[in-house]
Amino acid sequence: MITKKPSDSKTVLTDLVLPSETNSINTLFGGELLARMDRAASIAAQRHSEQIVVTASVNHVAFNHSIPIGSIVTIEAKVSRVFNTSMEVYLDVW
Repeated sequence: MITKKPSDSKTVLTDLVLPSETNSINTLFGGELLARMDRAASIAAQRHSEQIVVTASVNHVAFNHSIPIGSIVTIEAKVSRVFNTSMEVYLDVW
């Protein structure tokens, strides 16, 4: 078996918040951010496993700050733990 490090799966997605992705107070929809996070996590998991993957659960998400229209959002994902049939992917959002 090949040993892999978290840095081997590191994925960084950067995107702009557009008007169609914002709510009535011109901040990014929470669901839109979750979708972007899910994409980043999926890419990291696929890089690690070299297999098709799906999201089975999400442990914790905290929206500490709103993200205004026109902002640049960066999501960093990396596999942090691996089990027999599952993985844990850690994400940071800026």
